[in-house]
Amino acid sequence: MSTKGKPEKYTELTERQLTWEHYIYQWISIQLIHIYVSLRYTLKIHGRENKPKQWMPCVVACNHLSSLDPPLVSVALNYMPISYMAKKELFEHRWMRLYNQLMSSFAVNREKLEISTIKTAMKVLKHGKWAVGIFPEGTRNKDGSISTPKKGVAYFAKMAKVPVLPLGMVHSVDKNGKKRIDIRIGKFIPPQDDMDALSDAIQAAIQALTEETKAELPATHTPL
Repeated sequence: MSTKGKPEKYTELTERQLTWEHYIYQWISIQLIHIYVSLRYTLKIHGRENKPKQWMPCVVACNHLSSLDPPLVSVALNYMPISYMAKKELFEHRWMRLYNQLMSSFAVNREKLEISTIKTAMKVLKHGKWAVGIFPEGTRNKDGSISTPKKGVAYFAKMAKVPVLPLGMVHSVDKNGKKRIDIRIGKFIPPQDDMDALSDAIQAAIQALTEETKAELPATHTPL
């Protein structure tokens, strides 16, 4: 029997997925992944002074390198509740669907931004405690480059009147093959009506954060 579901139905979140109870599910899931990452990688967090001092609605935007990115962004931000926007294909199979539901993620059609996805993002941001996590490039860039972002981040920030928190992530490896992940937290970018200007500011911030991180890598490490 096929384990495929209907991705379009997962563009919405239930009220329960934004409760304390469900946040605990998310926290446990992230903790388990954090343990796994700690055993295989060296994880470094920079810019901790830019973390939100309290849980608040905002759009968290980071470059996308691997499937580990969402939980690692949450680790970097001290486990604040974040509802991640994930490609709809990740909801087609049972176990990935369960993981994404535990993470309070919701599906997005990367080819066409659907009304239900927009409503869900607005619902999360109006909740008052949850952030929306987006990887604005829309896909993973395994070579570490930063591609032109889609405008969803700027749109949601503008419509909900919330700031954008940019992060830059870099994967590297030393001469012995030991892998390292660096995450740098940037400063909040306030919302503005000009979505083109806001998108450009978000891309520039993520690019600057990644380049700064690469420049500070130990001489023994090579960016992936």
